[in-house]
Amino acid sequence: MSTNSSVPSTSNIQRQILQQIPIPALPGYESRLVLLTYPPGVNAPVHTHPVAATGYVLEGSVLSQWDGPDSLEEFYTAGDSFVDHGTRVHVRSENVSQGGTGVLRMLISYVIKVGEANVNALE
Repeated sequence: MSTNSSVPSTSNIQRQILQQIPIPALPGYESRLVLLTYPPGVNAPVHTHPVAATGYVLEGSVLSQWDGPDSLEEFYTAGDSFVDHGTRVHVRSENVSQGGTGVLRMLISYVIKVGEANVNALE
């Protein structure tokens, strides 16, 4: 496991890049797999992602919400997969595991430009 300065760390959320692989068919792009670990009760700061990503909840539960007219709350728990929307504002990404007392761990998979941050804080 490695960490990378292109992955900002905020709110005590641990971000570990598990894998970065160049994509020969897409010069300048890579496949990046990131493990996110949220401590109990943490809600990520408002942020965006430059590209869409696929996520998978390994442990715990997350309550997610995006900006826009269809901004319904989305609830995911261990074993669920989801889409992290590219370019939309992620207004809520809260660890609600065990009533806010448990850890949340998620895998997020991106196809992204080499060296580009996969999250951009807005606060």
